[in-house]
Amino acid sequence: MARLSVTIIAKDEEDRLPAALASAAFADEIVVVVDAASADRTEDIARAAGARVVVRAWGGFGTQKNAGAEAASHPWVLNLDADEVVTPPLAAEIRETISRDPAVAAFRVPIHLEFLGRALRFGRHTVATPVRLYRRNRARFSGDAVHERVLHEGPAPRLRGHVVHRSYRDLAHYLEKFDRYTTLGAAARFADGKPPSRFPVLRFAFDVFDRACLHLGFLDGVPGFTFAVLSAGNTYFRNRKLEERLGRGAEGGAA
Repeated sequence: MARLSVTIIAKDEEDRLPAALASAAFADEIVVVVDAASADRTEDIARAAGARVVVRAWGGFGTQKNAGAEAASHPWVLNLDADEVVTPPLAAEIRETISRDPAVAAFRVPIHLEFLGRALRFGRHTVATPVRLYRRNRARFSGDAVHERVLHEGPAPRLRGHVVHRSYRDLAHYLEKFDRYTTLGAAARFADGKPPSRFPVLRFAFDVFDRACLHLGFLDGVPGFTFAVLSAGNTYFRNRKLEERLGRGAEGGAA
């Protein structure tokens, strides 16, 4: 039977890593690549779970994930993030799939965002299908620091089961990341000389309608509707922060 390694990269994930490790217990081996800058019990938790642990300095997402694959022992690799959980149906499907020795080098795995305790199925940017299961000798991650992807030849069929992505610990964590990323987005647009969006209130209103209604986010109940509203606010607040920067720049020039 074909054997499987699960690779996970982690930094300061002592609270979320145990769930990822438990969900990956169906694999023949788990490899955890720990960022050397981790300051919590991430490494100890991985070792206690019986995982092979590689501690290395951060080299970007693609580089870290390739380090995990290089440390793996088996021909098939499933890559997870420390805040992701493999559902039992997906675990069974992966086992059945690789046992057939498929000719393809890689498979796409649906990833459902969990928000306010619910795995979202509707809306925009709630379900992704990246390549996550691949043959170690025929595919690898790109070396990109961010937006890394698995490089492979040929088709990559989509599996039916899914991974749950627990990106946000709670609403406060979401808002913390929201503030950080809208600030970074405004700074990037300011550096590129891009102007603020026109009619930001109208765009926000349409974006809520698009996410909640046209993309059926409301079918995920209160979590889905809340995510639609907050996600629509990303562009609006990035725009306001850009306007603040432009205002400060104008005041500095006048001075």
